[in-house]
Amino acid sequence: MITYCSSCGSKTERRVVARQSLSVCPSCERIFFRNPKVVVTALIEDQGRVLLVLRDIEPGRGLWGLPGGYVDWDEHPEAALARECLEETGAVVEPENLVGVQHVVLGDEGIVILAYRARLTGGELEARDEVQEIGWFTPDALPPLAFTSHRRILQGWSKQVLARGAA
Repeated sequence: MITYCSSCGSKTERRVVARQSLSVCPSCERIFFRNPKVVVTALIEDQGRVLLVLRDIEPGRGLWGLPGGYVDWDEHPEAALARECLEETGAVVEPENLVGVQHVVLGDEGIVILAYRARLTGGELEARDEVQEIGWFTPDALPPLAFTSHRRILQGWSKQVLARGAA
């Protein structure tokens, strides 16, 4: 619940708006909707392997995941993807296509996850911000993953890699 209005500073009150109990400012009538945060993840593949990061922050510290993170309020998701990959791994990437959209609830927050396939175009790969280690993994040797959402993305990727190998 939002306690004070960020527009005028008045104390908010709870009201039912569109069947939801939300914070509303009685002075300026601003409604504080509970919108989801947007996260991007990168599926970076090279020769049948995927690039993963060993997380150094919560949630999921000490577990592996796809590079990525939150989209800033003034940022296009593809720009956020490129920024997050560079910040975490030193990888310069070009987003190619959207491979999945998921909605998860983590605690009391809703999160929309946009998973992109991204092409590695340069950079010096190394563990950087919020990352303990980076590594390349094959579908049959994936490490313990931090998030179910990443597991779903990697399951789809694994099926494609294995199908290409069988062809």
